[in-house]
Amino acid sequence: MSDINLDLVENPVIKAFILEQAKFPEDFKLNICEADEMYLFSLSNVKDDRDRALVRYYAIGRRILDTVKQVVDWHFGSFENVPSFLDFACGYGRFTRFLIQEMPAERVWVSDIYANAVKFQTEYLGVNGIVSTGKPENYLIDRKFDCILANSFFSHMPERTFTSWLQNLYDLLTPDGILMFSVHDECLRAVGAEMPANGILFSANSESQSLDKEEYGTTYVTEKFVREIVDRVSGGKAFVHRIKKGICRFQDLYVVTNKLVKDFSELKFNHHPEGYIDVAAFTNKENLYLEGWAADVNLGGRVEEVQVLVNGKVVQKCEPFYDRTDVAGYFETDMALQSGWNCYLPKNTVQPQDVLTVKAINNYGWQWIVENCTVQSLVNQRQSQSLLGSTQTKLKLIETQLASARIEWELSQSKLMITQTKLEESQTNLQATQTALISAQTQLEQSQSQLVSVQTQLEKTESQLINVKQELDRSHNRVVAMESSKFWKLRSAWFLVRQSLGLAGE
Repeated sequence: MSDINLDLVENPVIKAFILEQAKFPEDFKLNICEADEMYLFSLSNVKDDRDRALVRYYAIGRRILDTVKQVVDWHFGSFENVPSFLDFACGYGRFTRFLIQEMPAERVWVSDIYANAVKFQTEYLGVNGIVSTGKPENYLIDRKFDCILANSFFSHMPERTFTSWLQNLYDLLTPDGILMFSVHDECLRAVGAEMPANGILFSANSESQSLDKEEYGTTYVTEKFVREIVDRVSGGKAFVHRIKKGICRFQDLYVVTNKLVKDFSELKFNHHPEGYIDVAAFTNKENLYLEGWAADVNLGGRVEEVQVLVNGKVVQKCEPFYDRTDVAGYFETDMALQSGWNCYLPKNTVQPQDVLTVKAINNYGWQWIVENCTVQSLVNQRQSQSLLGSTQTKLKLIETQLASARIEWELSQSKLMITQTKLEESQTNLQATQTALISAQTQLEQSQSQLVSVQTQLEKTESQLINVKQELDRSHNRVVAMESSKFWKLRSAWFLVRQSLGLAGE
């Protein structure tokens, strides 16, 4: 076992990180090969701070897993439904150690040009191994894979091998499989570097200390170039989708498949939030003051909470509440403007030797470990930035608090105005209702008066009708009486005589 792995299991900083980030912390494979260039690269970037290099190494592995998991969940439903996985250009297992917590190691194959890297993974992680070759035409594999990942490989390939390697990996796919590979987009090239017309720019430099830089350098490509190459190697059969800055918000991730189980529009990919601690210092009262930023640039995304943990226990929570124009400028979006935060940890909750974990959580549930180290290490790292005792920082704090108070006051005023407006609207509505009620009552009274008048007229008409009927009855009785009298009978007889004499009608 190398010096890298000494005391890893008992290292409180690493234990705290793995407890937070590993799916099964008790089974997580911690050991790192001493020849692991990714670890050595991390170590060189943090001035030989071993704990910080380890955390960065593991954090990137976990971040890559989160990216791959979103694509796997979209296509397969979960890692449980992936029969075989090939991690091509796998290195020494920075990503694989997280992958085997999602699916059985016997269903995972790793492949790398470093035979020692393949040996380390097969022996330590228990996966299957394939030693790669320098030339794509010599890479002969007699089986297919359902899921293939080539992370940070094509971002180093010159044009002469880019297409051949992509052809090789595409040919290793099962009919329903998916291929994921990352590239440097043209936007990442150095300022002033001209992009060739064919869409690929290669320079002979990389972080590798052992590979031929003419064969493994740094490559930038256009989306048009990638799509044309995929179309060529697949004979026009493959579907391809680009996830901008899908790998650690840096390299683009391309997803290739011959069969769309689901439309790419259903692949709802989200990035992790990001953040940084600018100031960490003990105050005169021995409280720990932290200040930094946390931002989320996903569409509709936001940082919901910044959590501060001491030895794995949450002791403080806050959220971004003031503007950071520098952060918005870095991300080139106003979505990152309100990203500044700060908080205090009372002296009875934290000691210099404690492990401090600060993480940002967005509304999609993704986390970003802003810091994971001992309190003393963090304070020492930020000592040059720790200006809490200076007039400038105090002024900034006062301005921040004043701005916060002003925002709260303006919010209260706004709420009061809204309430007053609603009250006035209610009063207006009440007056209108009362007016309508009075009008309705007046109409009702008029209707009732008209009804009384109609009823009176009806009674008069009925009385007149009765009188007319009575008069009619009396007239009828008089006629009947006349017809039954002797005079009427003689009259009738006289008319009959006249008719018989032919005198009728004269």
